[in-house]
Amino acid sequence: MGLKMLGAILLLALPALGATPTCKGNPKVVGACFVVHGRATFGNGTPALRIWPVGTKRMLGVTAEPIADDTEDPIFPKSMMRFGADVEGIFGDFEVCPFTPEHKGTMRMVCVESATNLVVKRASCNKQ
Repeated sequence: MGLKMLGAILLLALPALGATPTCKGNPKVVGACFVVHGRATFGNGTPALRIWPVGTKRMLGVTAEPIADDTEDPIFPKSMMRFGADVEGIFGDFEVCPFTPEHKGTMRMVCVESATNLVVKRASCNKQ
């Protein structure tokens, strides 16, 4: 009887292990989701994917958890995967859900539920 129970638990748990992590409704989210108009950039540093809300001096780090760690893939919509060598940033409206509370002087960790009105800003190649 114990082996049947263990088998049933494994069958129920395996699909969850391979599931794509969600943003909205994630148990690690600490506050209400909100929309920011900003520029997403991908580069060196941790976390590598960041959003600068236009008109602020703030930076949001896109992660999969409250810790700024790139060992897990950050949670964001695949529509944002437009980065290439010639892309400087992607402007748009990003619905983000916070993993950490807002503290002055500290990057806030978030996941991205949705990204709309995306405009890709290409790097200029003007050399003088």
